[in-house]
Amino acid sequence: MAGGKIKHMFPGGNTPQGFFSYYDYVIPVDAGRIFLLKGGPGVGKSTFMKKISQAMIERGFSVEHHHCSSDPNSLDGLVIPVLSVALIDGTAPHIVDPKHPGCVDEILNLGEYWNESKLVNNKTSILTCTKEISKRFQRAYRMLRAAKAVYDDWEAANNEAMNYKLANQKAAELIEKLFANVTTVGHGKNRKLFASAITPDGPVNYIDSIAVDLSYRYILTGFPGTGKATLLDKVAETAIAKGLDIETYHCPLDPLKVEHIIIPALSAALITSVPPHNLSTYGATAIINMNECLDQEMIHRLEPVTDYDRTAFWEFFGKAGAYINEAKKLHDQLETYYVPNINFSGVDTLRDKTLARIFEYATNNK
Repeated sequence: MAGGKIKHMFPGGNTPQGFFSYYDYVIPVDAGRIFLLKGGPGVGKSTFMKKISQAMIERGFSVEHHHCSSDPNSLDGLVIPVLSVALIDGTAPHIVDPKHPGCVDEILNLGEYWNESKLVNNKTSILTCTKEISKRFQRAYRMLRAAKAVYDDWEAANNEAMNYKLANQKAAELIEKLFANVTTVGHGKNRKLFASAITPDGPVNYIDSIAVDLSYRYILTGFPGTGKATLLDKVAETAIAKGLDIETYHCPLDPLKVEHIIIPALSAALITSVPPHNLSTYGATAIINMNECLDQEMIHRLEPVTDYDRTAFWEFFGKAGAYINEAKKLHDQLETYYVPNINFSGVDTLRDKTLARIFEYATNNK
């Protein structure tokens, strides 16, 4: 049997609003089984999921890796779509509790494998480190709020030069091209996640992963405030109204703003290509340049404003990333208080039992 594939994404992110979660969209409401992993830093939740993922891939199952925005090498979730099975890190800052205990959701408490008496000896260090981590994230979020405020001004300046009639025309033409042969049936669903994140390693994105194997790739480009998100909103609304399920991937700087749309039934992706996630346009079905909607003479007059905003934005954005990086280093230090005091053989046994149960679901699903 050929190995399965991995699709990468982020279920939550560091944003100007703090940690913003789309965890409710990780697995559909009609999920078969959700395992919620509980336990503190360093207990092995991510490794637990990675090893189960590898075993499923080797058996030919495709999976989704839901990465941690504060450590993109770590997993916050694992989904096996064909089985409707998920494993989710249910600890802070993305606290997830069972909604349907027993029949769908259950808790796997890796904290049971702590040596609690030894951890108590590190209580002061743990509390101090945890407090310092929180301070770094709060500073990062303040910097992101400052960056967002400057970005809003950048957008407003470009708005002054917009030809909205042309922008609306571009949206209408794209919608006609996408949905001309679609018959409306029912009402579609929208699954919301992030394809990119502001991480300790800087901006990280998995855009290529979410759009892999799709036949049509529409690339949107343009300065801030040129109507890219508005165009995407119109496409999303049309798809849902026509009964098509979609995936919308949101902007970490504004988590309510759509940056990318996947329409599986049409094998189509609409991808925003702007800094810090500039994409190659090679092989694109079409490139939609929203800068064509700008009055170039007015843009030239506004350059002192937009040049300042651009410089200030990247300064605040970079500072936010530096604080998130500091938080990651402190989190690594925090894990050193836990790792020596965990019975990993017990965690391994629990993982093997969980994997056996998932294999059983796979057998019953055939």
